[in-house]
Amino acid sequence: MPMILDLSLTPNRSMRRDQARWLIMAVGGFFLLGSIRFLVLGLWPVIPFMMADVALLAWAFRANYRSGGAHERLVLDNRALTFTRISALGDEQVAVLEPWFTQVQIDETPLGDAHLFLASHGQRLRVGHFLSAPERREVGAKIREGLARLRNGAG
Repeated sequence: MPMILDLSLTPNRSMRRDQARWLIMAVGGFFLLGSIRFLVLGLWPVIPFMMADVALLAWAFRANYRSGGAHERLVLDNRALTFTRISALGDEQVAVLEPWFTQVQIDETPLGDAHLFLASHGQRLRVGHFLSAPERREVGAKIREGLARLRNGAG
C-alpha cells in the first residue's frame, strides 16, 4: 500500500544543548565576577540571589529541552490517516481517521495566530500545537494536498 504523506512534527529549539550549557556557564562566570565585587563592597546578601538566578536559568533550559521530546507523526495512505502524538514523557496517543471524510481546519485568531485541526466524524484533533502559526499553515496545506491527491486517485 503506497504511502501518500508521512510528516514528522517536532518542537523548535533555538539552541542546541551544548550552546545552552555554554550560555549558562558564561552567565555564571559573569555573575561570579559580579559577586566578587559585591563581596568586596560588603553587599554579600546579593550573592545568593545571583546564584539563584543561574540555577533558575539552568532549570528553565532543562525543562525546555525535556519538553522537546514531544512529537507528532501523520501518515496518510489509501486506507487511513493515522495521527500519532507522543508526549515529552513518552505517552503515545494514536488516532486513525477516515481520509475520505477528514477535513483540515485552520482557525485564525484575531491576533494572527492559527490553530490546525483535523476533523472527521465528530472527532477534532489539534495538530502541531508546538509549531509557529506559519508552520501550522504550511503543515495544513501539505495535509490538504495529500488528501486531495488521494481523493483524485493520484495516491
